[in-house]
Amino acid sequence: MKRKVKFLIPLLITLLMSVSVYAYNVVDLPESMTMAEALGIFDVSEITRATISNPQDNKYIEMTNDEINEFFSLAADIKLNRTINATPFRGTAVNLYTESGVQSYYLNSGVQIGMYGTVTYMCYQADDVDAGSLMYIDTIFKDEPIKSNGEEIHVKTDRDFLKMPKDKWAQSTVKDAAAHCLVPYEFVNKYSNDITREEFCILLGNMIRVAGNYVSLEDYMKAHGKAYLTNYFSDCYGVDNSVYMLYSLGIVNGKSDGIFDPDGIITREEAAALVCRTAALFRYVDDDDTLYYDDTRDISPWARPFVAWVSNRFIMNGTDGSFLPKKTYTVQEAITTVNRLYKVVTR
Repeated sequence: MKRKVKFLIPLLITLLMSVSVYAYNVVDLPESMTMAEALGIFDVSEITRATISNPQDNKYIEMTNDEINEFFSLAADIKLNRTINATPFRGTAVNLYTESGVQSYYLNSGVQIGMYGTVTYMCYQADDVDAGSLMYIDTIFKDEPIKSNGEEIHVKTDRDFLKMPKDKWAQSTVKDAAAHCLVPYEFVNKYSNDITREEFCILLGNMIRVAGNYVSLEDYMKAHGKAYLTNYFSDCYGVDNSVYMLYSLGIVNGKSDGIFDPDGIITREEAAALVCRTAALFRYVDDDDTLYYDDTRDISPWARPFVAWVSNRFIMNGTDGSFLPKKTYTVQEAITTVNRLYKVVTR
């Protein structure tokens, strides 16, 4: 009997280099897009064949034309969100065939559009509501009594969306940080820029998420019973919520009178303080380390214990015997610091 099941498919993406589809380069992937935009297929007639498979079983079933038409009409406008995935795909997948090739959507992982460094994956995923609707696909596969052998795994590995810094000294550490999902995609085109207070919050918040093995910083807050307000600072309309979450955790402070100054530039001694407060979420941070810098007198008294702690654990380094506490702090320097911090707190 012919199957008749309604379900959604959130995302299958093609990187065709033509005027009729989206051709993404290394620094312009959108934060979100519709399935039709991500897929680069705007008419169901472009789909020549579709299967549902589970590589662990090495089994697949063919989708009917009605099912292909149904999912495309329902899924074309689903909004998909950009994510960086640390693990390879597994579980039930839908494979879409066109004249240009085949792409796979994995129910538990999304669609990989390329690599992000050496061991992480750039993907797009549906939100929780749409992802839950997609479990109909798994039901179709499991309920089909007759399955064929041999559907292969389709993943994209021929394109890397991790852009490297121009400074050679920073390239290896950026690669290493990206391998641990510590480099937000938004940072790859601003390595040499001075990092702002908001951006440092994003970087530290992401490290907390990764080190704690949480899907999001929001999940970390919920798991630890931490509440936060999103309207505390009058100058933070539209900023990343990590600003408010790190404020709630006692990691960052405002300037004065409800002002945070999210676009303000952070100094090295300020960065040292934020790094220590972040480390304290995972381990004991003492204050009895000694400073050995030639410019110790230039370090603000409140910052000296923080600078000593990060220096003695090689999280932040000085230059030619000086720490340069009032010097600004670049994005690539901040990534280097956060990568070292991650290794200290997860050691």
